[in-house]
Amino acid sequence: MNLDSIWKRRQQLHLKKFSRYSKYIFNDHFVIVLLFLLGALAYQYSEFVKTVTPDFLWGKLLIVAVFSGSIFIGKLATFLEPADQVFLLAKEKEWGSYFSKAKKYSLILPSILLFFLAAAAMPMLFAGRTIGASDFLPIYATLILLKIIDLDLQELGLKIGDKKVRQKNDLYLACAAILSFSIAIFFNPWVAPVLVTLYTMFLRKKVQVAYEARYPLYQWEQMIASEEQRKARTNRVINLFTDVPQVKSKAKRRKYFDGLLRRIEGNSNSYQYLYARAFLRGTDYSGLFFRLLTIGVLLLLFTPSAGFSLGLSLLFLYLTGFQLLPLYFHFNENMLYRLYPTQHADKFAGFKHLLAYLLGVEGFLFAGIIFINNSWQTGLAAVALNAGFVWLFIQFYMGGRTGKREAASY
Repeated sequence: MNLDSIWKRRQQLHLKKFSRYSKYIFNDHFVIVLLFLLGALAYQYSEFVKTVTPDFLWGKLLIVAVFSGSIFIGKLATFLEPADQVFLLAKEKEWGSYFSKAKKYSLILPSILLFFLAAAAMPMLFAGRTIGASDFLPIYATLILLKIIDLDLQELGLKIGDKKVRQKNDLYLACAAILSFSIAIFFNPWVAPVLVTLYTMFLRKKVQVAYEARYPLYQWEQMIASEEQRKARTNRVINLFTDVPQVKSKAKRRKYFDGLLRRIEGNSNSYQYLYARAFLRGTDYSGLFFRLLTIGVLLLLFTPSAGFSLGLSLLFLYLTGFQLLPLYFHFNENMLYRLYPTQHADKFAGFKHLLAYLLGVEGFLFAGIIFINNSWQTGLAAVALNAGFVWLFIQFYMGGRTGKREAASY
């Protein structure tokens, strides 16, 4: 079996895994919510673009920063396995073609994301009289060329054991990106891809050759560790929607949450006690809750429309509640907790109290921000709507989503 067949087989397994989990990620509820969210954001963005003037310097600088940072989105997917450093070490000189295929595959998703990012930035640049419609092509080409350089440096980094050297190369690339996009936006967009092409030729003829002579061998332990981290990040994202066997959360003692824990753990319900600690000590649920809370707060702070703010508040309450539902089944595989001398109904009641507390706090914070940005009448409406939504979600939606799976496990 040669390396080409190994790459094809591993790529097929990866695509098969993604297709299996994609139906859980892009479920009906999430797609509907995503469409509403994108539509609302597009409307708000279009309203903002109408206020842009040709002298909006901060907007141009922001686009330069976003474009420069976006080229680092996406890591090199090598699909390496720990056993490769033992059984395929003898073919080390043939791994160049394998990593060439890996770079081409790793470019697919970033190229799509960069396309939508460039397309989203164009209306703001049009409104600022910075560029025209025909300038989209050189800007997108500059993004793709810089991303290709980033993947080349990631491949080169597989041979460089010194982390500082890899960071220095990333810094040089970031400076080149800032310079290229500054020229594209402030002067002439067609000059940027030419400069990037020249930079690429210099990189491959001078820098890469020098590094390959200095670091001729691959750092196998580093390569496998990097691929394991990439897989772990992907699995954690999928685990937000469905259980992934490869994801193993580690409990962490978080003393700074003791005050919050005493408020949400309950005094008479053993299940609420367990769920509260699983929520705060686990690395998934609390992080998910605080991330969604932070994103919702930031969006509401920059949303002056009263109606859109109310809808956005309800949307993030739904997203938070929906993503926290897997916590209900967190202890299902643990037989010891079933030995508790409690009724099974206490489990649902304990989780319901915890979820009501978390969503209530989130809804109250959202209502407070809406009150600050709008009138007190809108703030009171937000309190009433959020409270009603939390009650409906817990009393009706949560029971329907958890009932069938819970009945099957008993």
